[in-house]
Amino acid sequence: MADALILGGGLAGSAAACLIARDGKHVSLLERETGPHHKVCGEFLSIEAVGHLHQLGVDPLALGAVPIERIRVVQGHHDVEAALPFTALGLSRFTLDEALIAKAETYGAHVERGVRVLELSGRTARTTRGEREGRRVLLATGKLPVREQGVVLSGRAEDGFVGFKMHYRLTPAAARQLAGTIVLALFDGGYAGLQLVEDERANLCLILRRKTFSQLGGDWTAVRGWFESNPVLQRILADGDALFEKPVAVANLTYGLPSRDHAEGPALSLGDRWAMTPSLTGDGMAIALRSAFLAAQCVLSEADAASYHRRLAAQTRRQITRAMVLQNGLESSALRFAAYWLARLHPPLLTRAAHATRLPAWNEA
Repeated sequence: MADALILGGGLAGSAAACLIARDGKHVSLLERETGPHHKVCGEFLSIEAVGHLHQLGVDPLALGAVPIERIRVVQGHHDVEAALPFTALGLSRFTLDEALIAKAETYGAHVERGVRVLELSGRTARTTRGEREGRRVLLATGKLPVREQGVVLSGRAEDGFVGFKMHYRLTPAAARQLAGTIVLALFDGGYAGLQLVEDERANLCLILRRKTFSQLGGDWTAVRGWFESNPVLQRILADGDALFEKPVAVANLTYGLPSRDHAEGPALSLGDRWAMTPSLTGDGMAIALRSAFLAAQCVLSEADAASYHRRLAAQTRRQITRAMVLQNGLESSALRFAAYWLARLHPPLLTRAAHATRLPAWNEA
Protein backbone atom coordinates (compact mmCIF):
# COMPACT_ATOMS: atom_id res chain seq x y z
CA MET A 1 0.00 0.00 0.00
CA ALA A 2 1.35 3.41 -0.98
CA ASP A 3 1.63 6.18 1.56
CA ALA A 4 -0.07 8.40 -1.02
CA LEU A 5 -2.15 7.18 -3.97
CA ILE A 6 -2.52 10.06 -6.42
CA LEU A 7 -5.15 9.80 -9.14
CA GLY A 8 -4.23 12.10 -12.03
CA GLY A 9 -0.87 13.26 -13.35
CA GLY A 10 -1.68 16.86 -14.23
CA LEU A 11 -0.26 19.89 -12.45
CA ALA A 12 -1.85 19.23 -9.08
CA GLY A 13 -1.26 15.48 -9.00
CA SER A 14 2.34 15.50 -10.21
CA ALA A 15 3.27 18.47 -8.00
CA ALA A 16 1.88 16.68 -4.93
CA ALA A 17 3.79 13.55 -5.97
CA CYS A 18 7.01 15.59 -6.11
CA LEU A 19 6.54 17.03 -2.65
CA ILE A 20 5.50 13.83 -0.89
CA ALA A 21 8.07 11.60 -2.61
CA ARG A 22 10.80 14.18 -1.95
CA ASP A 23 10.10 13.66 1.76
CA GLY A 24 10.82 9.94 1.40
CA LYS A 25 7.24 8.62 1.30
CA HIS A 26 6.03 5.87 -1.02
CA VAL A 27 3.96 7.59 -3.74
CA SER A 28 1.94 5.90 -6.46
CA LEU A 29 0.78 8.22 -9.26
CA LEU A 30 -1.79 7.00 -11.80
CA GLU A 31 -2.13 8.86 -15.11
CA ARG A 32 -4.74 7.84 -17.70
CA GLU A 33 -2.79 9.13 -20.73
CA THR A 34 0.12 7.11 -22.08
CA GLY A 35 2.28 10.10 -23.02
CA PRO A 36 2.43 13.88 -23.50
CA HIS A 37 -0.88 15.44 -24.51
CA HIS A 38 -2.58 18.80 -24.86
CA LYS A 39 -5.29 20.06 -22.51
CA VAL A 40 -7.76 22.91 -22.70
CA CYS A 41 -5.93 25.58 -20.72
CA GLY A 42 -4.96 29.23 -21.06
CA GLU A 43 -1.34 28.15 -20.38
CA PHE A 44 -0.75 31.34 -18.40
CA LEU A 45 1.60 30.98 -15.44
CA SER A 46 1.01 33.74 -12.92
CA ILE A 47 3.63 34.85 -10.44
CA GLU A 48 2.21 32.48 -7.80
CA ALA A 49 2.43 29.51 -10.17
CA VAL A 50 5.99 30.36 -11.19
CA GLY A 51 7.03 30.59 -7.54
CA HIS A 52 5.60 27.15 -6.77
CA LEU A 53 7.32 25.61 -9.80
CA HIS A 54 10.67 26.94 -8.62
CA GLN A 55 10.01 25.38 -5.20
CA LEU A 56 9.48 22.06 -6.98
CA GLY A 57 12.81 22.39 -8.79
CA VAL A 58 11.24 23.18 -12.19
CA ASP A 59 12.41 26.24 -14.13
CA PRO A 60 9.74 27.25 -16.70
CA LEU A 61 12.21 29.45 -18.61
CA ALA A 62 14.49 26.45 -19.12
CA LEU A 63 11.49 24.68 -20.68
CA GLY A 64 11.04 27.50 -23.18
CA ALA A 65 8.43 29.63 -21.38
CA VAL A 66 8.01 33.17 -22.73
CA PRO A 67 7.53 36.29 -20.56
CA ILE A 68 4.17 38.08 -20.51
CA GLU A 69 4.19 41.57 -19.05
CA ARG A 70 1.08 43.27 -20.43
CA ILE A 71 -2.62 42.61 -20.88
CA ARG A 72 -4.67 43.86 -23.82
CA VAL A 73 -8.47 43.75 -23.47
CA VAL A 74 -10.42 43.74 -26.71
CA GLN A 75 -14.04 44.82 -27.03
CA GLY A 76 -15.30 44.78 -30.60
CA HIS A 77 -13.09 47.04 -32.75
CA HIS A 78 -11.50 48.67 -29.71
CA ASP A 79 -8.74 47.59 -27.35
CA VAL A 80 -6.96 48.90 -24.27
CA GLU A 81 -3.60 47.79 -22.88
CA ALA A 82 -1.95 47.99 -19.47
CA ALA A 83 0.96 46.48 -17.56
CA LEU A 84 0.43 43.36 -15.50
CA PRO A 85 1.39 43.74 -11.81
CA PHE A 86 3.94 40.94 -12.30
CA THR A 87 5.78 39.13 -15.08
CA ALA A 88 3.84 36.02 -16.07
CA LEU A 89 5.00 33.20 -18.35
CA GLY A 90 3.42 31.35 -21.25
CA LEU A 91 4.12 27.61 -21.34
CA SER A 92 2.07 24.77 -22.79
CA ARG A 93 0.61 22.04 -20.62
CA PHE A 94 2.07 19.57 -23.12
CA THR A 95 5.54 20.57 -21.94
CA LEU A 96 4.89 21.52 -18.32
CA ASP A 97 2.92 18.43 -17.30
CA GLU A 98 5.62 16.15 -18.66
CA ALA A 99 8.32 18.07 -16.84
CA LEU A 100 6.47 17.71 -13.53
CA ILE A 101 5.81 13.99 -14.00
CA ALA A 102 9.50 13.47 -14.83
CA LYS A 103 10.47 15.46 -11.74
CA ALA A 104 8.15 13.32 -9.59
CA GLU A 105 9.89 10.20 -10.86
CA THR A 106 13.31 11.64 -10.04
CA TYR A 107 12.10 12.20 -6.47
CA GLY A 108 11.09 8.53 -6.28
CA ALA A 109 7.38 8.49 -7.13
CA HIS A 110 6.13 5.37 -8.90
CA VAL A 111 4.25 6.50 -12.02
CA GLU A 112 1.85 4.28 -13.95
CA ARG A 113 0.65 5.59 -17.32
CA GLY A 114 -2.33 4.48 -19.35
CA VAL A 115 -4.31 3.65 -16.19
CA ARG A 116 -7.96 4.70 -16.02
CA VAL A 117 -9.66 4.99 -12.66
CA LEU A 118 -13.05 3.29 -12.83
CA GLU A 119 -14.24 3.84 -9.27
CA LEU A 120 -12.98 5.12 -5.96
CA SER A 121 -14.08 3.42 -2.77
CA GLY A 122 -12.54 4.81 0.40
CA ARG A 123 -8.79 4.29 0.07
CA THR A 124 -9.07 1.85 -2.83
CA ALA A 125 -9.21 2.77 -6.51
CA ARG A 126 -10.52 0.24 -9.01
CA THR A 127 -8.63 0.77 -12.26
CA THR A 128 -8.20 -0.80 -15.68
CA ARG A 129 -5.13 -2.52 -14.25
CA GLY A 130 -6.67 -3.78 -11.05
CA GLU A 131 -7.02 -2.26 -7.61
CA ARG A 132 -4.62 0.26 -6.13
CA GLU A 133 -4.58 1.31 -2.49
CA GLY A 134 -3.14 4.19 -0.53
CA ARG A 135 -3.11 5.23 3.10
CA ARG A 136 -4.05 8.64 1.73
CA VAL A 137 -5.85 9.19 -1.58
CA LEU A 138 -5.38 12.41 -3.55
CA LEU A 139 -8.01 13.01 -6.22
CA ALA A 140 -6.46 15.11 -8.99
CA THR A 141 -8.38 14.00 -12.10
CA GLY A 142 -9.13 17.54 -13.23
CA LYS A 143 -12.33 18.04 -15.16
CA LEU A 144 -12.89 14.30 -15.69
CA PRO A 145 -15.81 12.76 -13.76
CA VAL A 146 -14.99 10.07 -11.20
CA ARG A 147 -17.32 7.46 -9.78
CA GLU A 148 -17.16 7.13 -6.01
CA GLN A 149 -19.01 4.19 -4.48
CA GLY A 150 -21.47 4.15 -7.36
CA VAL A 151 -22.01 7.92 -7.56
CA VAL A 152 -20.41 10.09 -10.25
CA LEU A 153 -18.80 13.08 -8.54
CA SER A 154 -19.40 15.50 -11.40
CA GLY A 155 -21.98 15.63 -14.15
CA ARG A 156 -23.67 17.78 -16.74
CA ALA A 157 -23.99 21.41 -15.75
CA GLU A 158 -27.38 22.99 -16.46
CA ASP A 159 -25.77 25.85 -18.36
CA GLY A 160 -22.07 25.25 -18.06
CA PHE A 161 -19.28 26.36 -20.33
CA VAL A 162 -17.52 24.73 -23.26
CA GLY A 163 -13.79 25.19 -23.76
CA PHE A 164 -11.60 24.96 -26.86
CA LYS A 165 -7.87 25.27 -27.43
CA MET A 166 -5.86 25.65 -30.62
CA HIS A 167 -2.18 26.36 -31.21
CA TYR A 168 -1.09 28.52 -34.14
CA ARG A 169 2.14 29.28 -35.95
CA LEU A 170 1.90 33.02 -36.53
CA THR A 171 3.56 35.14 -39.15
CA PRO A 172 6.71 36.92 -37.87
CA ALA A 173 4.89 40.25 -37.88
CA ALA A 174 1.94 38.87 -35.89
CA ALA A 175 4.28 37.17 -33.40
CA ARG A 176 6.05 40.48 -32.79
CA GLN A 177 2.70 42.17 -32.26
CA LEU A 178 1.70 39.57 -29.65
CA ALA A 179 5.09 39.29 -27.92
CA GLY A 180 4.99 40.01 -24.17
CA THR A 181 1.21 40.42 -24.16
CA ILE A 182 -1.87 38.39 -23.36
CA VAL A 183 -4.93 39.39 -25.39
CA LEU A 184 -8.31 38.94 -23.70
CA ALA A 185 -11.17 39.34 -26.19
CA LEU A 186 -14.70 39.75 -24.79
CA PHE A 187 -17.80 38.51 -26.62
CA ASP A 188 -21.49 38.00 -25.96
CA GLY A 189 -21.57 34.56 -24.35
CA GLY A 190 -17.86 34.04 -23.75
CA TYR A 191 -14.28 35.21 -24.10
CA ALA A 192 -10.97 34.24 -25.69
CA GLY A 193 -7.38 34.45 -24.53
CA LEU A 194 -4.40 34.56 -26.90
CA GLN A 195 -0.71 34.52 -25.97
CA LEU A 196 2.62 33.06 -27.02
CA VAL A 197 4.00 29.87 -25.51
CA GLU A 198 7.23 27.98 -26.19
CA ASP A 199 8.54 27.15 -29.68
CA GLU A 200 7.11 30.39 -31.10
CA ARG A 201 3.57 29.05 -30.88
CA ALA A 202 0.47 31.01 -29.99
CA ASN A 203 -2.15 29.47 -27.71
CA LEU A 204 -5.78 30.43 -28.28
CA CYS A 205 -8.15 29.36 -25.51
CA LEU A 206 -11.90 29.96 -25.86
CA ILE A 207 -14.58 29.75 -23.19
CA LEU A 208 -18.24 30.08 -24.15
CA ARG A 209 -21.61 29.21 -22.71
CA ARG A 210 -23.05 25.92 -23.91
CA LYS A 211 -26.17 27.72 -25.13
CA THR A 212 -23.95 30.09 -27.15
CA PHE A 213 -22.16 27.08 -28.63
CA SER A 214 -25.51 25.57 -29.61
CA GLN A 215 -26.71 28.85 -31.11
CA LEU A 216 -23.54 29.03 -33.21
CA GLY A 217 -24.29 25.62 -34.70
CA GLY A 218 -22.42 23.33 -32.32
CA ASP A 219 -19.21 22.82 -34.31
CA TRP A 220 -15.68 24.20 -34.50
CA THR A 221 -16.19 25.88 -37.87
CA ALA A 222 -18.93 28.05 -36.39
CA VAL A 223 -16.88 28.78 -33.26
CA ARG A 224 -13.91 29.78 -35.41
CA GLY A 225 -16.10 32.23 -37.31
CA TRP A 226 -17.34 33.58 -33.96
CA PHE A 227 -13.92 34.57 -32.63
CA GLU A 228 -12.45 35.46 -36.02
CA SER A 229 -15.21 38.06 -36.38
CA ASN A 230 -13.19 40.12 -33.91
CA PRO A 231 -10.91 42.34 -36.00
CA VAL A 232 -8.04 42.30 -33.49
CA LEU A 233 -7.91 38.50 -33.28
CA GLN A 234 -8.45 38.20 -37.01
CA ARG A 235 -5.52 40.52 -37.69
CA ILE A 236 -3.18 38.51 -35.45
CA LEU A 237 -4.29 35.09 -36.69
CA ALA A 238 -4.50 36.03 -40.38
CA ASP A 239 -2.16 33.83 -42.44
CA GLY A 240 -1.29 31.85 -39.31
CA ASP A 241 -1.30 28.05 -39.45
CA ALA A 242 -3.45 25.98 -37.09
CA LEU A 243 -1.17 23.30 -35.61
CA PHE A 244 -3.79 20.78 -34.50
CA GLU A 245 -5.94 18.77 -36.90
CA LYS A 246 -8.86 19.64 -34.64
CA PRO A 247 -9.08 21.71 -31.46
CA VAL A 248 -8.76 20.26 -27.99
CA ALA A 249 -12.20 20.58 -26.40
CA VAL A 250 -13.93 20.05 -23.06
CA ALA A 251 -17.56 20.45 -22.01
CA ASN A 252 -19.50 20.97 -18.78
CA LEU A 253 -17.10 23.47 -17.23
CA THR A 254 -18.61 24.75 -13.99
CA TYR A 255 -16.89 27.67 -12.30
CA GLY A 256 -17.21 28.73 -8.69
CA LEU A 257 -16.60 27.56 -5.15
CA PRO A 258 -17.25 23.88 -4.35
CA SER A 259 -20.45 22.74 -2.71
CA ARG A 260 -20.35 22.05 1.03
CA ASP A 261 -20.52 18.25 0.61
CA HIS A 262 -17.69 18.27 -1.95
CA ALA A 263 -15.07 17.98 0.79
CA GLU A 264 -16.61 15.02 2.60
CA GLY A 265 -14.85 11.65 2.70
CA PRO A 266 -11.22 10.63 3.19
CA ALA A 267 -9.93 11.65 -0.28
CA LEU A 268 -8.22 15.00 -0.78
CA SER A 269 -9.58 16.94 -3.78
CA LEU A 270 -6.92 18.88 -5.69
CA GLY A 271 -6.98 21.43 -8.50
CA ASP A 272 -10.08 21.41 -10.68
CA ARG A 273 -11.47 18.51 -8.61
CA TRP A 274 -11.72 21.03 -5.79
CA ALA A 275 -13.04 24.03 -7.69
CA MET A 276 -12.60 25.89 -10.97
CA THR A 277 -11.81 29.58 -10.97
CA PRO A 278 -12.88 31.58 -14.05
CA SER A 279 -10.23 31.23 -16.72
CA LEU A 280 -10.04 34.93 -17.57
CA THR A 281 -8.06 35.67 -14.37
CA GLY A 282 -5.25 33.28 -15.32
CA ASP A 283 -4.87 31.79 -11.82
CA GLY A 284 -6.19 28.28 -12.46
CA MET A 285 -2.74 26.71 -12.66
CA ALA A 286 -1.66 28.59 -9.54
CA ILE A 287 -4.63 27.16 -7.62
CA ALA A 288 -3.78 23.65 -8.83
CA LEU A 289 -0.22 24.01 -7.57
CA ARG A 290 -1.31 25.63 -4.29
CA SER A 291 -3.66 22.70 -3.64
CA ALA A 292 -0.74 20.32 -4.19
CA PHE A 293 1.39 22.10 -1.60
CA LEU A 294 -1.43 22.06 0.95
CA ALA A 295 -2.26 18.41 0.23
CA ALA A 296 1.38 17.42 0.64
CA GLN A 297 1.51 19.22 3.99
CA CYS A 298 -1.64 17.36 5.04
CA VAL A 299 -0.20 13.95 4.10
CA LEU A 300 3.20 14.58 5.67
CA SER A 301 1.73 15.95 8.91
CA GLU A 302 -0.96 13.21 8.99
CA ALA A 303 -3.72 15.82 9.21
CA ASP A 304 -7.25 14.83 8.24
CA ALA A 305 -8.98 15.63 4.94
CA ALA A 306 -11.38 18.09 6.55
CA SER A 307 -8.53 20.30 7.78
CA TYR A 308 -6.93 20.23 4.33
CA HIS A 309 -10.14 21.31 2.63
CA ARG A 310 -10.64 24.10 5.19
CA ARG A 311 -7.14 25.41 4.51
CA LEU A 312 -7.62 25.17 0.76
CA ALA A 313 -10.94 27.03 1.01
CA ALA A 314 -9.29 29.76 3.07
CA GLN A 315 -6.52 30.10 0.49
CA THR A 316 -8.76 30.16 -2.61
CA ARG A 317 -12.13 31.62 -1.54
CA ARG A 318 -11.25 35.27 -2.12
CA GLN A 319 -9.66 34.64 -5.51
CA ILE A 320 -12.54 32.52 -6.83
CA THR A 321 -15.21 34.84 -5.45
CA ARG A 322 -13.67 37.94 -7.05
CA ALA A 323 -13.08 36.09 -10.31
CA MET A 324 -16.72 34.96 -10.38
CA VAL A 325 -17.92 38.54 -9.83
CA LEU A 326 -15.73 39.67 -12.73
CA GLN A 327 -16.83 36.88 -15.07
CA ASN A 328 -20.53 37.23 -14.25
CA GLY A 329 -20.35 40.99 -14.65
CA LEU A 330 -18.73 40.72 -18.08
CA GLU A 331 -21.58 38.49 -19.28
CA SER A 332 -23.84 41.54 -19.19
CA SER A 333 -23.45 43.59 -22.38
CA ALA A 334 -24.09 46.83 -20.53
CA LEU A 335 -21.62 46.08 -17.72
CA ARG A 336 -19.03 44.79 -20.18
CA PHE A 337 -19.33 47.97 -22.24
CA ALA A 338 -19.07 50.16 -19.13
CA ALA A 339 -16.11 48.22 -17.71
CA TYR A 340 -14.24 48.44 -20.99
CA TRP A 341 -14.68 52.18 -21.34
CA LEU A 342 -13.69 52.78 -17.73
CA ALA A 343 -10.50 50.84 -18.44
CA ARG A 344 -10.06 52.82 -21.64
CA LEU A 345 -10.26 56.07 -19.65
CA HIS A 346 -7.94 54.76 -16.91
CA PRO A 347 -5.85 51.72 -18.07
CA PRO A 348 -4.30 51.11 -14.60
CA LEU A 349 -7.72 49.67 -13.64
CA LEU A 350 -6.70 46.55 -15.59
CA THR A 351 -3.53 46.29 -13.54
CA ARG A 352 -5.53 46.58 -10.33
CA ALA A 353 -8.04 43.96 -11.49
CA ALA A 354 -5.20 41.55 -12.24
CA HIS A 355 -3.69 42.23 -8.81
CA ALA A 356 -7.03 41.78 -7.02
CA THR A 357 -7.66 38.32 -8.50
CA ARG A 358 -4.46 36.67 -7.28
CA LEU A 359 -3.98 34.02 -4.63
CA PRO A 360 -2.60 35.15 -1.27
CA ALA A 361 1.14 34.80 -0.70
CA TRP A 362 2.25 31.29 0.16
CA ASN A 363 3.01 30.65 3.80
CA GLU A 364 4.57 27.24 4.43
CA ALA A 365 3.56 27.26 8.10
